[in-house]
Amino acid sequence: MKLRPIKWFMEVGQDPILAQAQAVQMRRQVPLLYGLLLINSTALAWSHADNAPILLTVAVPAFLLGITAVRLIHWVRIRNDPTPEPQEARRQLRVISLAAAGFGVGYLAWSLSLAQYGGPFEQAHTALYVSTTVIGCIFCLIHVPQAAILGAAGVLPAYFLALLGQDQHAVFAPIALNVLLVVLVLLRVLCNTFENFSTEVAAREKLAEQHEEMVRLNAENHALAHTDSLTQLGNRRRFLADITAVTGNPANVGVTTIGVIDLDRFKPVNDTFGHSIGDELLNRIAERLRQVAGPSATLYRLGGDEFGVILHASPEEAAEIAERLCQAVAMPIFVGNRELSVGASLGLAHFMDEGTACRALWEHADHALYHAKRHRRGTAVTFTDDLEDVVRGEQLLEVELKAIDVDKDLQVHVQPIVDYASGGIVGGEVLVRWTSPQLGSVSPERFIAIAERSTIIHRITLSVVERALQLLAQLPDHYSLSVNVSACDLNAPETISAILSAVRRSRSDPGRLWIEVTETAVMRDLDAAIEALNMLRGAGLKIALDDFGTGYSSLSNLHRLPLDRVKIDRSFANDLGNSYSSSISRAVIGLCETLELSCVAEGVETAEQAALLREMGCTLLQGYFIAKPLPIAQFLALDAAAEHTAEYKAA
Repeated sequence: MKLRPIKWFMEVGQDPILAQAQAVQMRRQVPLLYGLLLINSTALAWSHADNAPILLTVAVPAFLLGITAVRLIHWVRIRNDPTPEPQEARRQLRVISLAAAGFGVGYLAWSLSLAQYGGPFEQAHTALYVSTTVIGCIFCLIHVPQAAILGAAGVLPAYFLALLGQDQHAVFAPIALNVLLVVLVLLRVLCNTFENFSTEVAAREKLAEQHEEMVRLNAENHALAHTDSLTQLGNRRRFLADITAVTGNPANVGVTTIGVIDLDRFKPVNDTFGHSIGDELLNRIAERLRQVAGPSATLYRLGGDEFGVILHASPEEAAEIAERLCQAVAMPIFVGNRELSVGASLGLAHFMDEGTACRALWEHADHALYHAKRHRRGTAVTFTDDLEDVVRGEQLLEVELKAIDVDKDLQVHVQPIVDYASGGIVGGEVLVRWTSPQLGSVSPERFIAIAERSTIIHRITLSVVERALQLLAQLPDHYSLSVNVSACDLNAPETISAILSAVRRSRSDPGRLWIEVTETAVMRDLDAAIEALNMLRGAGLKIALDDFGTGYSSLSNLHRLPLDRVKIDRSFANDLGNSYSSSISRAVIGLCETLELSCVAEGVETAEQAALLREMGCTLLQGYFIAKPLPIAQFLALDAAAEHTAEYKAA
């Protein structure tokens, strides 16, 4: 069994981290050790040149100093090398430990050989040489205590005995004792210092491990913060950061395109089959987008059913990839045993100008998407100069719209609704009109669409409701008026509450006010729409479903809605000569009879259309054949002057 000191010597370099730290420190100290040996040994040889043989003053020191110089050059050359690997560090530590013992014995033997020559001064120089060199070596090897102790152990015993043997000079014995005590104290200090050094290295290593762990956790948190948890694509924050990087690098000009993708018909799937099916559908779509996009594209999920893409390709290639993405999403997707069909509209913005800011590029893509959703649903639209003109016009329109006084600057017109069987007016639809001092007359389709993209629509809706209630007070009790409510209003509880407050403040019968909602608006969030409509109907208001037949609601959803009336879309009334439109109209009229709902046909423009609709069983008509939308004063005058149906038609 090995003794503990022997085991300690054998463990030099066993700890890989400590060995590397020792090797780094040793590179700084060992050259000083060899330099000390060279200087001290040269001085000793020179002081004995006149008294000792040339073998001891020239030949032997030349051999020792030559080896020392070679080692010095070696250590100076590797002084700034990278930190050695643990195995190499261990080898270096073991070599220097053995070298310390070997050099110590060699230099001690040479110095003691010189001690027998010369007088007391030369002998004192020899004693001083050995003691100072040993002390210097201990300091130089402070980070390798095994080497320091081996070197001291190879020198001190013989040196101590040699000094004690100098009987003719009694002063050498105390010197030997003093040197021994000093060296022992230094070795104890060396061990304490090395223990502190080892503790510091261990603490640094632990700190480094903690830092690495913190860096790893930060990287994971950064990845999580920039990753969509459902699809594992980059999220909105990552999309913005990557667009910022794109626009900040001039090399991307002309070879990078930003795209924003919005799914079509996803909402009804999510509402009908539940969020779990919706989430799985989003995952399938994300995977399909990955497969089609290829390596030149980076995909993101921006939230809900909206995705983003950065295409590193020419504008032509980017447009082709975008079309393939739309086509891929449009293909049926099987989730479980269900075949689901959605689509995708995509807006593209090419990075063609180094001065284009990140937000501006994203907005360009978003505007192109908006245009695609409105005019080319299911396809990819690229932001162009012409489209920019359209967008700027809409932005100007939005600025003007935000600045208006809704109650003063917006006018309301009323389009009459007649009972064609009796020829009498039964009410009308209240429609909003706007003539801007700067822009002139603006079509409702333009400014209502822009209003729905902001909170302005809520102010407009409430204003129209309040004016409709005021108008009802001036009309006969059998008249009713209808007001359009947008999808944004249905999803805004504060707007619904404001409508109910206006109704409660009014003296008019709430049953004479009809709330019209489009099929598309209802299906954007069916549950929220049903809740809002139930609140309105519970207050006595009547509910009408507008543009029926053009949306994507099912009969089961229609049955869930609290309806009192269905309005046949004008596209069917205008094309009653077509068997398809005629069949749809008959089906809707029959459905209303079955569900005990009143039915209004809008968009009636000719006597033939009116006659056909009456024959089908629909007598409530609205359209230019009856009258155009009229200012309130003309509508009131029309009511006062009306005596029979012919007069309505003439109007």
